[in-house]
Amino acid sequence: MKNTILFVLCGAAIFMTGCSTLKKSDLTAVQGTWKGRIVQGEPAHECSIVISGTNYDFHDITDPNVWYKGTFSLREDTTPRQYIAVVNECPFPQYVGKTSMAIYRLENGTLTIAGNEPGIATAPAAFDAPEAARMELKRK
Repeated sequence: MKNTILFVLCGAAIFMTGCSTLKKSDLTAVQGTWKGRIVQGEPAHECSIVISGTNYDFHDITDPNVWYKGTFSLREDTTPRQYIAVVNECPFPQYVGKTSMAIYRLENGTLTIAGNEPGIATAPAAFDAPEAARMELKRK
């Protein structure tokens, strides 16, 4: 009995130590204010996105009439990883309540998101997919 308890406690200690060295989740890594540009399409537009918890607030700085607010979830178990956004508010009534499927990556301090128009049920196949809008952002 004592050996079993010792084994369980040692196992828990090893597990807890291992947990502290694990990579933090992408949800934690994307929190904050990001600024960059929409690079797919002509001309490139400056943009920003604020991520707080599972809420996002996107603004096209070049065209202030384009903005989106809503909630999102991340799928870190897919390749590429997916960013799934629900549009709660925007100036385009046809998009309110719709889901926008996107892919994302975090590399060298850059957050890249490529997404399809809200209402399209699939995510882009690649970051350079012709139908996708792609943003490249740096933490502000």
